[in-house]
Amino acid sequence: MTWCARAADKYDQWSWGEDRGWASDEWNNEIAKCLDSLEGHDWKEIQAMTSDTMHLMHHDHDISDLCDEAVERWIERDLEQFDTLFRFRLGNKKRAWGIELQGHFYMIWYERNHQIYSVD
Repeated sequence: MTWCARAADKYDQWSWGEDRGWASDEWNNEIAKCLDSLEGHDWKEIQAMTSDTMHLMHHDHDISDLCDEAVERWIERDLEQFDTLFRFRLGNKKRAWGIELQGHFYMIWYERNHQIYSVD
């Protein structure tokens, strides 16, 4: 797996007040640290990784599973050609969302509070 944030949607805020962008400490200590640690793994290995409670840590989602605002934003960014996206668990509620294309992960969103796909 390789990855980048070239296509990241990091401007403005979500309606719940969370910045789409990230601070340099979030980049260094959470995003890059986690994704860099997965470089070199193949996608089958990544998708098989589980948490301490045996939940899959990293997996795909249908775009229709996401909150309405995320779906609208996906379309605004002309990404509707992709009907699934991949989600990396970076921490308890922190996630990196994006597109896996030919073994490369293009990060689109970083979130801190599990709102893009709410489990509440």
